[in-house]
Amino acid sequence: MAKEKKTVTKIDPRKELSPYLNHISDRQKKKSKKPKLSTSLSKLRYERRKSLSINLGIILGVSFIAILCLGYYVSPLANISVVQVLGAEDLPSKQLVQNSGINASDKVVTYTSHKQKLTKRLSGKYPEIKQISVSVKNLNQLVLNVKEYEAIGFIKDGDRYRKILSNGKIGSQSLAWSEINQDKPIFIGYSHKVSLKDDLKLFNSFPDEFRNQVKLLSASTKRRTQIILVMKDGNVIIGNIDTLGNKIQYYDIIKKKAGKNSLIDFEIGAFSRPLNSHEKKAFGIS
Repeated sequence: MAKEKKTVTKIDPRKELSPYLNHISDRQKKKSKKPKLSTSLSKLRYERRKSLSINLGIILGVSFIAILCLGYYVSPLANISVVQVLGAEDLPSKQLVQNSGINASDKVVTYTSHKQKLTKRLSGKYPEIKQISVSVKNLNQLVLNVKEYEAIGFIKDGDRYRKILSNGKIGSQSLAWSEINQDKPIFIGYSHKVSLKDDLKLFNSFPDEFRNQVKLLSASTKRRTQIILVMKDGNVIIGNIDTLGNKIQYYDIIKKKAGKNSLIDFEIGAFSRPLNSHEKKAFGIS
């Protein structure tokens, strides 16, 4: 009886061992990638030294600046040497500085942070002042930048004039005719504040275009409620302060029909007539 031939299966040892070999290879790679403890400590020490250096630099820088500021404050350089006034064209600068309470021995920084206090103190003496801002020039020169209320007109005060300010107050300075803005209207004949207050309220209610045409407002009238306006075009308007604001819109229409140098009466209804020679002289119309 013949023996059966056994089948021999060939095994590739590399194939059988490859999972094991790959596993070992991966472990070795991971081990090689894992940072060494000494390297991590060195990096940590470097970061700490860097952070310490930065913090130390900041502390030294702030301390240096603080020492400089303190040295400046206690030195004579911090004392006010000059006070300069800008923006107050009609206000006496020397008197303004005296009334401000600023002294040569005062520190500059004292006033840079007290502009509201300065404004309040000086506006009480000078109604023209709206606001004061303070700046420093050349370490110890104080500059007062004065912002004034706008002048909407001028009130006659004897032979001189004072500003009528946009806040309704009268300016402190008495000005000559050559010193005023002659494009602004002149208010004459006002001896009582109440009268000026009412007429000023009426004037401010007029449209801008009409206000720019007014040359003069007069309270020298027969009745307290009456007002006279002399216009730049040579016409004269008479009206009642309670009703003129509503009627003024018809001025341009009436003046076209009336012509130049006419008296336009808005008190009761509306009518016009030419000015006589006496009226022209009285109102300064040539």
